[in-house]
Amino acid sequence: MSETKPLVSLYTLIKDLDQLLRRRFEERVRAAGLDLTRPQYRVLLFIDRNPGITQARLAEMLDVEKMTVTGLVDRMEKRGWVERRRDPRDRRAHALHLLPPARPIVQQLDAMIAQWQDDYSARLPAEVMARLIGDLQILKTRLTCDTDEPAADAARRC
Repeated sequence: MSETKPLVSLYTLIKDLDQLLRRRFEERVRAAGLDLTRPQYRVLLFIDRNPGITQARLAEMLDVEKMTVTGLVDRMEKRGWVERRRDPRDRRAHALHLLPPARPIVQQLDAMIAQWQDDYSARLPAEVMARLIGDLQILKTRLTCDTDEPAADAARRC
C-alpha cells in the first residue's frame, strides 16, 4: 500500500513561511523609516543579545562569510553604532559592542519584533501555535543531534 505524498514538503513549506515572514518584517522596517538592510538589523540584534561576540562567531551565527561581517561592521562603525575592541581572550580577535546611538534603533526593532510576533501568532489559535512551535522545536533538536559527528561531540551539543 503506497502512502499519499503531501502536496508540499515540510522543507518547502518552512522555506516559504520563512520568506513570507521575512518579507513582512522587512516591510515594517521600511515603513518605520529605519534605514537598515536585513543583514544590518540582524547584526545589531545579535550584538545586542551577545555583547562582546567576536566577528568570527557572529559570521558563524549569521551563516555568512567572515568578510561579509567585516564589511557590515565597517559600515556600522562609521555610523557610530558598533565598536570593535580587542577580545581579552584572543588578541587577534575583535569583540563587538553596541554604542549608545544604536540603542534606540535596537529598542525600536525589539518593539517591532514583539508586535510582528503577536500579529502572526494571532492568525492561529493559541493552542495550535503552541503545539506548532513545540513540534518544530522537537524536530530542530532531533536534527541538531542527528549528525555524523562522534557521539561524544553530539552529546555535548544536545
